[in-house]
Amino acid sequence: MKKRLIRICLVAAVCFLCGCGSVFDKEYVVVSDYVPPVQDNVSREDKITVRDLNELKAALLGLVSSGEDNGAIQFDAAYQGDTAADMASACWQVRTQDALCAYCVDNISYELSKIVNHYEAEISIHYSPAALNAADIRQMQYSTGIEDIIRSAMEAGNRRLVVLITRSFYSAEEMEILVGRIYRSYPASAPAEPKVSVNMFSGSGRQRLYEILLDYGMTGEELEARRAELLALEPFRDVDTEMLDPAHRALLAADYLVDNCVYAADSQGHSAYAALVGQEADSEGMALAYVELCRRLEVPCQIVYGQKNRENHSWNIIELDEKSYHVDLTACQAQGMPSGFLLRDEEAWVSYRWDTAAYPVCDGPLHYQALLAQPEGTPEAGAEETAEPSEEILNGS
Repeated sequence: MKKRLIRICLVAAVCFLCGCGSVFDKEYVVVSDYVPPVQDNVSREDKITVRDLNELKAALLGLVSSGEDNGAIQFDAAYQGDTAADMASACWQVRTQDALCAYCVDNISYELSKIVNHYEAEISIHYSPAALNAADIRQMQYSTGIEDIIRSAMEAGNRRLVVLITRSFYSAEEMEILVGRIYRSYPASAPAEPKVSVNMFSGSGRQRLYEILLDYGMTGEELEARRAELLALEPFRDVDTEMLDPAHRALLAADYLVDNCVYAADSQGHSAYAALVGQEADSEGMALAYVELCRRLEVPCQIVYGQKNRENHSWNIIELDEKSYHVDLTACQAQGMPSGFLLRDEEAWVSYRWDTAAYPVCDGPLHYQALLAQPEGTPEAGAEETAEPSEEILNGS
């Protein structure tokens, strides 16, 4: 009887334990769908996600602008378009319709792969070995300020300048003309006017990329040494130029060149360097030197290309008190200052010819003799009482 009671207790205990296990199973076991583990190399922080063709093209352009050789593009799961067709179209469009890519990209290749529910593309960009690195290309929204960039490039002795402008109206020929005009406005920016060639690459709209090549005709060491000589020149070191009015500053610059540069019509000195450092130049070299000296003295001055006695000749036009005057230093040196300083159009036209539409009208009231009679600090406003031009000037002698 006692043994039977023990067996009954054991069976009851077993049943109780089995029942508790079933309760535990029902409360804690959770069944869910199988999710495959994500591989570490599937998601990368440098991937660019795009949702349509425009974003795809922008992503490719971003890689080129940054000078990247490789990149990864991820297509959004809800990408709007045909992934494969858009990839091929985008590569073609950026190479043919973007000025930067047209200049520096030889080819864009890619490998397109499907990852679960989206596509990814591995991009390889092959650049032209002759192109400048993207990081060295100057980028501008508009052409405003391009003059300063070109001038800085010449002052640094750069032989190649690449500028990308989002909206520009310059043609390649007009850009070449602009470079020449900048040099003639700042003749000390280079020891000699560089030969200029411009390669232009067009994009959509008015986007333009200009590759400006500058040939100074000398080595880098010679270029640097000559420019240093120009910068070291201090022709007015002993003169308090701030006490002079603009007309007397213009006369000071003219006197300096007449005294320190020999005019030779057949000279090979066509530059400000030749006139100021070599101290011998033709009419162009003397006129460029005068532009530089007037620039230092803050007198508006430009070079004029025309003829004198039916021979090619260069001289200057200066502005004083909003009036313009001709100045020909070769005449000043040969025949005296009154023959070439502060001439009006009707006086100069006796011997000179120029494109009158390309230069300002010179009709100012001031003359050399009247300038000599003025105190050096007085403005040009008192020039109404001017001396009449001499008979020699009117006869062109």
